[in-house]
Amino acid sequence: MAASVAAGQPEPAPPYPPSPPPPPSHVQRPLPPRPYYPPPPVLAAPPPLSPLTQVIYAPFYAAGLVVRYGFYYLIVAPIEVFSRTVAYGARGGVEPPPPPPGDKT
Repeated sequence: MAASVAAGQPEPAPPYPPSPPPPPSHVQRPLPPRPYYPPPPVLAAPPPLSPLTQVIYAPFYAAGLVVRYGFYYLIVAPIEVFSRTVAYGARGGVEPPPPPPGDKT
């Protein structure tokens, strides 16, 4: 009877195949050296303008200063001050210190 029970069961599965060998260790090759680029040449300062050219350029230089700083002090600065006043209040968000205890003012 044991023979008939053993004959009815399927054969056991074959064992797993052996695991593959580990891959060879990866050796990091050193990076090639970075190329050396020489620094750019230092350029000499240009010669100063002649007095005649300075006289010709002067009104344009003055007009540029007036436009630059006039725009800032007439338009930008008042807007910055107003925005800070709106954000922090007229006192700037800083409360005055309390009076000393003996002061009766």
